[in-house]
Formats: sequence, structure tokens, C-alpha cells
Amino acid sequence: MERGALAGFIGDLHSDTTLQMAQLLSLYGYTQISYGARDTLLSDRKMYPNFFRTVPDDEMQYVAIAKLLERLKWNWVGILTSDDEYGEREIRHLSKHLSDHGICIEFKILVSVKNYNKIPPELRSSTTEVLIICGSVSLTYYKFLYYNVPYYTEKTFIIPDSWSMGEVFFGLSNCSLAFTFPHLYIKEMLEYFYNIYSSSRPNDPLMEDILITEYKCFSKNQMKNFLIPLTFRRPLRDCGVMTLPLGLSFPDEKTSYRVYISVYILAQALHDMDFSLKINNKQSEINPHTLKYKLSRYVKEVQYKDPNGEVMIFNDKGELPRPLDIVNWITRIKGRNITDWMHVGHFDGSLSEGQQLTLEPELISWKGDKVPRGQCSEECLPGFRKSVREGYHPCCYNCAPCSEGEISNQSDSELCKKCPENEWPNKAKTICSDKVIEYLSYEEDILVLFFSITSVIFATTSLLLLGLFVWFRSTPIVRANNRNLSFILLLSLILSFLSVFLFLGRPVDITCMLQQVTFGVPFTISASSILAKTIMVFIAFKATRPGSSCRKWVGVKLPNTVMLFCSSIQVMNCILWLSISPPFQEYDMDSYPGKIIIQCNEGSVIGFYSMLGYMGFLAAVSFLLAFMVRTLPDSFNEAKYITFSMLVFCSVWIAMIPAYLSTRGKYMVAVEIFAILTSSAGILLCMFSPKLYILLFKPELNTRGTMLGKRMMEM
Repeated sequence: MERGALAGFIGDLHSDTTLQMAQLLSLYGYTQISYGARDTLLSDRKMYPNFFRTVPDDEMQYVAIAKLLERLKWNWVGILTSDDEYGEREIRHLSKHLSDHGICIEFKILVSVKNYNKIPPELRSSTTEVLIICGSVSLTYYKFLYYNVPYYTEKTFIIPDSWSMGEVFFGLSNCSLAFTFPHLYIKEMLEYFYNIYSSSRPNDPLMEDILITEYKCFSKNQMKNFLIPLTFRRPLRDCGVMTLPLGLSFPDEKTSYRVYISVYILAQALHDMDFSLKINNKQSEINPHTLKYKLSRYVKEVQYKDPNGEVMIFNDKGELPRPLDIVNWITRIKGRNITDWMHVGHFDGSLSEGQQLTLEPELISWKGDKVPRGQCSEECLPGFRKSVREGYHPCCYNCAPCSEGEISNQSDSELCKKCPENEWPNKAKTICSDKVIEYLSYEEDILVLFFSITSVIFATTSLLLLGLFVWFRSTPIVRANNRNLSFILLLSLILSFLSVFLFLGRPVDITCMLQQVTFGVPFTISASSILAKTIMVFIAFKATRPGSSCRKWVGVKLPNTVMLFCSSIQVMNCILWLSISPPFQEYDMDSYPGKIIIQCNEGSVIGFYSMLGYMGFLAAVSFLLAFMVRTLPDSFNEAKYITFSMLVFCSVWIAMIPAYLSTRGKYMVAVEIFAILTSSAGILLCMFSPKLYILLFKPELNTRGTMLGKRMMEM
């Protein structure tokens, strides 16, 4: 290449100027490397094929900001941006990313020359303590920030990399969080910068500008000598020949490092292109002015190795992909502002979704030593869910407790989740635990102990009575009204009392089938025996009349036939019931919250109530017949005792039915057990206590003569 031919451009730092340069340079095919522009428009390779930059575009910062806010549980923020094309475009893209992460924007303020000295009402009344700074850096923007200092002294800024380079901003943003790209010190560059002599560069126009602006020295250019004092409003002086190092302040290390990378890559690309032309012996064939179109290809291939040995190369968008550091600015005022940087996190967009952001919140220094408020509403604790307020932002919500059977085990849950069918929430509604299993348990229920003792006592009493009646089976009091029916009645009562144990404990299919049958059949036998006794009393009285046709029915044949016939109907009903739709074990999970009731399902409701209805029918018939013949004379008229026993039986079961239907679980079973014990005990006491009294305490009445005498007297 001929000396002095323009090869490419380096710059600029800001997006607005860089974009304008790129639009112009792309027309002429010049390569451009920016060291700070992040506008997403510059990623369009069709529009800007020769544009490169040593920083990623803003898109990665938008994602990083959204994830940082999400990690800190901030969903209510304000945004300040510049009132220009870049600021509007940036706020549009940033708003989309924030919305995708469930973050609401309380206000957006566009800063311009028209409003920089005014206090926006939305800033004055804002409730969020988190402000995102974006847009173009400008003097007007700084003036706006300083003018409104009283309204965000308690607010924390989220600062992008483009703003984190301005030291004038440090005092305003104490304890804020800033994104910045990692930078390294180039030792040789630092030494070079501190050893610049003006005398060694007499014809350098850049050195001339440094001397006139920084040291107020006259220039050889008379136009500059006239314009500079007018512009900076300060006079110039004759500095003579300066032989000492200028002692210039080293520029911002972040910017200078990026400039260094840009210069290095462009220089390396030029070197590679020149070397390639020499090797191929084509240097003389190419017009130097056309080389600018080929330079971009060599820039893409340059591999830059930083002082740590990490290799970087441009990606498909013409960017050097680099991670972001998250730093905490801490400004201490001791005569002058001293700003420290505390590294608190890291964001790498090239990693997988869950590993992109690392943050150490415990290292962050907050204003007033308290975490800023970045929520419109207080956080909903576990056990609650968000309830949207009508007409408000979705981030402004009430907290509603989870509904019955639901939990939320994390803060700010959108919805509560339903527990599995066999589980139930704890009191705080934060975890699902196993439901309480309920049945009449031998280990836990005092009712079981009561029913067991009562059943054993009455069954033993019935057994003793049976033994006593067998012992006195030849006595008139036992033989009266068919002693065989009395024995059968006592046996059926014993079985009825013992059937209670099938209702106790954990139900299983076999006990469910047996409990109703062992309760229903013995009870039916009892009712049939009592009915047979009632019929026998009626026929015995009629047979005493002269010429009565009822004499042929006197004896044991008729009552035994009645008892067997009535009992067989119930047996057939139970067989049919068990054959078609038998009772089975059932888990009731709906009747009581938090409980699983293990119970017996009757299977066929018709079969169950047919059994109860038939027993009730026999009892009612026995009651009516006994009531009719209660005053008839007999040697030992049992009709009145049958009347009382059937009255007790019917009263108990009539009261039992509504109680049975209105209860659930173990208490429904307890109602049925109580009815069985009460009605059986009523029959036992009413039917056999008078005979027992005569057998034990009035044996003198237990004679045939006494029975006949009483009967004759009554006639």
C-alpha cells in the first residue's frame, strides 16, 4: 500500500455519532471499529457489513438488567432515557425484555433540553426506589440528574456500561449497581503515556492540540490561537520549549483498553493483508484504493489474545463477545469524592439460561443499609397467591390465601397448586402432607373401648341367661310360651351383640360384607322369634274357648314355622344382595377436609335398606299384635313385655335413621353400633328380666299351680 492511504476508521465511543459514521462509511466500503457504540441497529450485517465493535450490543445488557432485577425480586422500576432516536429505541427494547420477565415500569421520563430543569411529576410521586439509566450520555442529561437530586437521593440506579465511564456521575449514583465490561491494564501503554515529551514530537498535530487545550500554550496555527480562547474562555501563553514529560492524566482505563484492542486488531489486519499480498506476489497488481474493500475479511479473522491469555474473535454480528461485570459504586466523601468499585456479580450471555447470572447480594452496600423497595406490592408469602387489582399494573396486586386443598411453597406465587388426592395442606398452606386416616381404631378411639366393653357385657349377660334358662328348662316359667323360641332369641341376641366387633377397626372388604349380614340376620331371627311368640300368645288364648278351631294350631310347629319362614326371607335377601352388589371398602376423601375416611360402602343401597325395612316390618307387626293381646289372660302373658321391647326397638331405629344419614365417617358407624346395642339390650331386658326375677328372687311363683291359679283368677 502506498504511504498515507486511508485504510479504516476507529471510533466512536457513543452510538449516535458512530451510527452516523457507519451510514456514511458503508457507502465507501471503509472498515470501522467502534470501542463503545452498542446500538442494536449496528448489528445489521446487510446494512453495515464493514462495521465492527469491541463491545457487545445493548441486547445483552437488556437481558442482564432484566435478570438482575428478577434475582433481586424487583418488579417495579422507573426508567430515565434521552429524548432522541437512540433513547426511544433503547427504552422500547428494554421495556420488552422487562415485560418478558414480569417487571413493570412505573414511569418513563425522556430527558431533553426542554425539560432538563423541570421536576417531572411522575418522579416526584414515584414509589419505586429503583431507577434504570439509559439513553445517550450528554451534558443536558447530567444537568437533569443534578437538578432533580432531592427526588432520588433514596433511589438506587441501575447503570449500563456506557454511563459507568463518566466520573461526574459517581457522586449521584452512590451505592448503585453498574454494568461494565472487564478491562485490563496494559503496562507498556501506561509507561508510554507517562513518558510523552512535547519536544520529541514537534510536528505532531495531536500534541499541538494537547498543549493548547491542556497547558494553554500558543500554537503555530494562528486560527487556533484565535478560536481556543473564545471557546474555552481562557487566555493562552508562550510555553517555550517543553523538555519534561507532560505528566498527562491517564485516560479512563476502560475506554483506553477498548481503544487499544481496536487499534491492535486493525493494525494486525493490515499487517496480515500486507503479508498475504507479499506471499502471493500480487502487491503490484492491486490498486491501493481498492484494498479498503478487502480489509474487513482480515479484520474478521484476527484473533486477539489479552494479557490473561484469553483469545477473542469477532462473532457473526461483528462483535467481540464478552461477559459483563456487575459492580457496586461506593462513593466516600473525604475532602473529595473517592469512588470504590466492589465486584458483586457477573453475567455471561453465552452460558445456559440458569447459569448466565451470578450475584453475591451480601457484598452490596445499599443506601441507608437497607435493600431498596422495588415492588409495587408487598411480597406474597408462601401460602398466599397474587390477586390482581382491577385497573392497576399486574405488578400491583393483593395477596389472597390459597383456597382449601391448595398450597404455594414460594413467595409471590401466581397460582396455588392443588395437593394430590391423598394429601392435604398444613395450616400455613405451604406443604402437602398425608391426610389423616379416620376409622374406628382400636388404638386411638375411646368409643371403640366403650363399645367393646358394652358388647362383651351384654353378650356375656345373654349367655348367662341362656345357661340359666337351660338349667331351669323344665320349670313352668321357662316352658311358658315356647322355651325353644326363648333359646333361639337369646342366641340371636348374643350374635347381635358380638356383630359389633365387625364394625370396629379398619374396614376391609370381607368385614364390610360380614358386618351387615351378621347384624341383619340375627336381628331378623330375633324379630321373627318375638313375632312367633306374639302369635303363640294370641292362639293360646283363643284355643281356651270351647269349640275353638284354634286348638289345632297350638304347639311348637306353628311358631317354629313362622320363625323359619320370616328369617328365610331375610337370608334370601342378604344372599341376593351379596351376589349382585356386595358391600366393599371405600376411601372417602371429600366429606371432611384433610381426612381420608375408610368406610364400608353398602354396594346396593336397595339391598341395605331392604334389610332394615324388613326388620322394621317384623318389629311393627310384632308390636301391633302384642299391643292387641297385652291384656289377654294367660299363665304367663308375654304380650306386654313384647310390646315394651318392640316399642324400644322401633324407637331406637326410627331415631337412628336420620342420625345415620346426617353423619359421615366413623361417627356414622358409631350411630349404627349404638342402635344395635341399644335395641338388642332393650329386647334382652324387656323380654327376660321378669322371668329372671321370678327364677332368682321368687322361685315360689315358678310352679304350675301358681301359673294355672293366676290364669283362672284372671278369667
